[in-house]
Amino acid sequence: MENKKELEQIKTDLRDNIGSKIRFASRKGRKKRIVRSGIIESTYSNVFVIKVDSSDAEDPADRRVSYSYADILTRNVELALCK
Repeated sequence: MENKKELEQIKTDLRDNIGSKIRFASRKGRKKRIVRSGIIESTYSNVFVIKVDSSDAEDPADRRVSYSYADILTRNVELALCK
């Protein structure tokens, strides 16, 4: 029950910050972590979408990544708002 409340809080926080610039780190394997910046573009029932800054992406084209809310809960993805 506690996890369900935490997931709802994560969803609410992300929904309230659509359009905000963030810095995020995602785990890509056992010891590899990728840190990028982007903008929260949209939220859906099970996932949210981040538009990655073109300077941080490997390719200069528009790049978007999506993560589930559970990724934040399990700390596979860490988010921080930029001010």
